[in-house]
Amino acid sequence: MSIIAEAGKQRITKAGNKKMSEMLGNQYFMARKYDKALNEFEECEAQGKANKSMRKKMVVCYTQVGKIQKAAEVLRDLVYEDLDFILNTDPVNDDCPCSQLVAEMEAKTNYTIQSFDYLLALGILWLYCDLDKAVEYFKKAKEIKIDENVASILLRLKREQNAHKKFSRKPIN
Repeated sequence: MSIIAEAGKQRITKAGNKKMSEMLGNQYFMARKYDKALNEFEECEAQGKANKSMRKKMVVCYTQVGKIQKAAEVLRDLVYEDLDFILNTDPVNDDCPCSQLVAEMEAKTNYTIQSFDYLLALGILWLYCDLDKAVEYFKKAKEIKIDENVASILLRLKREQNAHKKFSRKPIN
């Protein structure tokens, strides 16, 4: 086989592997196997092929495997890239489990013990469903610990609110 043909075959294989990783990641995500989905999505990201939809799912996966800071970093980037993409999440069409995950987290946690990571995870997940609730949790997290990601996300939400006056009835501090 010629060098050119071999190089072409490798490009096709890599492109096919990326597509397979994305498809497999989506299947794992739908099955709520977040650790396996994350592995596949990270494979795509390593190849520079992680689109917004995939990164949005990665945020959820990171919250479910305990990598809350990584979830906040990816979310921060998405919020600055396209906040509407996050705010307009459709739970059914986007297969977004956030409302279920939030309900499970809030039901099994003692409200007197609220860690920074717990509040941050809830803020992240709520942003897919309800801006006001997300802001409430981000503010609580910020009261516990000054964090660059939380401050950055809140700043972006406030700018959007001021620009459009449509996202929240409550001002964001």
